[in-house]
Amino acid sequence: MTSLRTHYNLSNIFQMRRLFFFLLLICQFFSANTTVLNRDSLRIILGSQQGLQYLVSVYQLGEDYLNDFPDSTIYCADEILSVVDTCSDSLAVVKAYYLKGQGFYRKSDYLNSIKNLKKAITYCDKSQEKEKADCYNVMGNSLTKSDNYKLSLSSYFSSLHIRNSLGDSLPISASLNNIGNVFFEMEDYKKALEYYEKSMSIKEKQNDVVSVSILQTNLGNVYHKLNNEKDALSYYMKALNLIDKEEDLVWKSVLLENIGQLFLDRGEISKCLDYYQLALNEAEKRDDKVSLASVKSSLAIAYLKKKEYDIAVINFEEALSIAKDIGMRKVELDCYYYMSDLYVQTKNYKKSIAYFRLYDDMRARINKENNSKEIAEFQAKFQAEKMDAENEILKQKNIIQKLELHKQKSQNIFLVCIGLLIISLLIYLIYITRVRAKLYKILSKKNAIISENNNSLTKLIATKDKFLSIIAHDLKNPFNTVLGFTDLIIYRFDELDDEKRLEYIKIVNKSALQGSLLLNNLLTWSRSQMGVLKYNPQYFAISEIVQEELEGLEGKALTKGITLHLEIIDNLMVSADPNMIRTVLRNLGNNAIKFTKEKGRVVFSIRARNGKAIISVKDNGIGLNINEQSKLFHLDSNHSRPGTMGERGTGLGLILCKDFVEKNGGQIGLTSQEDIGSEFWFSLSLSKEQKKSSIPLRIEEAMQV
Repeated sequence: MTSLRTHYNLSNIFQMRRLFFFLLLICQFFSANTTVLNRDSLRIILGSQQGLQYLVSVYQLGEDYLNDFPDSTIYCADEILSVVDTCSDSLAVVKAYYLKGQGFYRKSDYLNSIKNLKKAITYCDKSQEKEKADCYNVMGNSLTKSDNYKLSLSSYFSSLHIRNSLGDSLPISASLNNIGNVFFEMEDYKKALEYYEKSMSIKEKQNDVVSVSILQTNLGNVYHKLNNEKDALSYYMKALNLIDKEEDLVWKSVLLENIGQLFLDRGEISKCLDYYQLALNEAEKRDDKVSLASVKSSLAIAYLKKKEYDIAVINFEEALSIAKDIGMRKVELDCYYYMSDLYVQTKNYKKSIAYFRLYDDMRARINKENNSKEIAEFQAKFQAEKMDAENEILKQKNIIQKLELHKQKSQNIFLVCIGLLIISLLIYLIYITRVRAKLYKILSKKNAIISENNNSLTKLIATKDKFLSIIAHDLKNPFNTVLGFTDLIIYRFDELDDEKRLEYIKIVNKSALQGSLLLNNLLTWSRSQMGVLKYNPQYFAISEIVQEELEGLEGKALTKGITLHLEIIDNLMVSADPNMIRTVLRNLGNNAIKFTKEKGRVVFSIRARNGKAIISVKDNGIGLNINEQSKLFHLDSNHSRPGTMGERGTGLGLILCKDFVEKNGGQIGLTSQEDIGSEFWFSLSLSKEQKKSSIPLRIEEAMQV
């Protein structure tokens, strides 16, 4: 590529740049009324162009690529920036960054779109208010797509304010319509109506038929949401009458589909199918895959309501195929949901559950991606803050360098007087030595604090990761089950018999209990990690605590026919926090019951050994192999496996036990053999004065089932 500066002398560059920028504005302003060179023609012409003409063609080519090849648009913008990087006139830079922001918007990379549009606004001066308004408008589009409605409204209002001052009614109308769209997304339909009607009044004066029909469609959508079917249908029909003879309108099929949806809501399925068919014809005429997927899905739902299941299945499958090809996940999600309902109605419960699982998995993936998107935005913000911090460090270094230079000059001055220099230097060295010693002590203390904070931070990061793991995986599962089966009960209530309802309710109850147990452990552990849970040691008879917790476990053991025993070999008084010890006993007992088969046996025992109280929980369950044992009690391993009846867990209970036992000055461990059983034990300090418990030695046993 040959640069502009190679062919124009310095005296002509300023004038030529001005001409170039003027031509860019003319091209943009009259783009709706002039014929733009196609991409192939432009690429041929570029090979023979140089200087200013080359830049004009690159910009025009970037605009031409925008809809189909946004990556090429971004490349063209970078090409312009590489040529005008030293240009003192900011308009070329504004135009290039604006074009780049549009390219990223078309790629759905809204973060980079906003970043480049902000750069464009930064370079705008008072003579470039129109360009600034355009940047704010596209930035509002990106923020709307990112669901950041508050900032989106701010950008649109900034654009509207500038356009009002310029007095150009066409872009003013566009801004009003965009603001109405944001209020529509926020479900503030009163505000949406207000701004749509303001935009409509401008478009009607301009006699812009297509734009008026778009606004009438928007108004119809608002009244549709407000359940005002009469006004909604009136606006839809007005819009359809205006564009009925128009060809190649992308959104014509959308309008026809909206009308069909309105008739479907009114229960007029025949009329609904007529308009859906018209929408399908429009989409097929233009080979519009997006509209095809949407209309096919809507047709399937209509046939489902009409109970024509075979036709509904065909349309669902065609909609799914198209949606998967072009990545329309909303349509794919709707198809899975309604196909699950279809197979419930046809009593094919196996397929119904299969499609509901596909629906649930996709919904979970979308939520996960949204979370990832939020994390990416947070990281971008963090990087910006990091750059600001680095700039501040550079400023401080510059100040230090200036001080060092000043110090050197002062020393040179002192060298003139040798006698004074020796005395001053000695005093100065003594002073510096003392200051350095003090600074070294301060620095050592700060380093120790930093090291301690780093260790705490490492633990906090591990804690955070564990929380996220539990919330994202383990805590999600029971709630997904509750939501899934309650949906089935609600939407199929009249179809289900009492036995099936009871079965679903039992599943919901089991999942809710699982979620509750996990949540209790999670809250207890988080309070412990944050220091909210205080250590409050007392003297008490350990047998009383064990017996009370054993009684609380009898109901759970009874459901599996498991026998519970309490063996008090030594009646001991211990020094510990009773609430923490209750939590340890409860978790160890629950684990033993969880991994013991039906008709099994769990034994709690208390004995004294080496001046310590040893409390153990022994079962004859499925046991653990060596590899599994090594993963227990470690936060980073996150070891968890299902129980003998499919009970779920997170591995958090044993970590909580270890934390509480160690807070009470004890140790925790286990011995286990696979397929034979496990024995978990922990130690506590004995009280200095052993007192005989008032509770007699006895054995607690659950009833056999």
